[in-house]
Amino acid sequence: MRKLFGLLFISIMLLFGCTKNTDDPVTQPSVGENPANEEPGDNPSQDQDDGEDTDDNPGTTDQGSAGVSKVKIFLIGIDDNGASGKKIGASDSAIPVVVDIEPTKAPLKAALTKLLSLNEQMYGQSGFYHSLYQSDLEIKSVIIDDGEAVIELTGNLKLGGALDNPRVKAQIEETALQFDSVNKVSIFIDGKKLDEVLSLK
Repeated sequence: MRKLFGLLFISIMLLFGCTKNTDDPVTQPSVGENPANEEPGDNPSQDQDDGEDTDDNPGTTDQGSAGVSKVKIFLIGIDDNGASGKKIGASDSAIPVVVDIEPTKAPLKAALTKLLSLNEQMYGQSGFYHSLYQSDLEIKSVIIDDGEAVIELTGNLKLGGALDNPRVKAQIEETALQFDSVNKVSIFIDGKKLDEVLSLK
């Protein structure tokens, strides 16, 4: 009888022990829940990326961890009359061309830098005209605020004639407007609005 009572006691203790062990994991967050509960500052690499984005003010909202390595720049199809791109001026078109850039989380600045660095009148074998080829312009700053890209340039704007006025504006504006985060563009050269500068040319 005493032996039976002892076995019964051990069985009850084991039953309580098993029940307690199965309850423990419920109070622990699963591995999949951890990132969602992470507070800002818990992940040093994430904080570093955020700082880089803020400094360069990216042109898109979703660049991925590696950044963007291809962007569009806009060139001019003379007398294309809107057939291959957005119609500008009397009979020209602003035509997108995809170019490679160093991977970056600030693709708007990179795209504008690429555009301004071109110094040939005609772009490669495409036959597209580059109205800024004679100019010596650099980017002072690019800021995106509430959908507006404010582009500050510095340097010398040199055009081939009055027909280049809408071409210059279109090339810069359309290059900025390719990004979802941009729906308005304001361009300044040495503190003056681009329209004002163009009116003096």
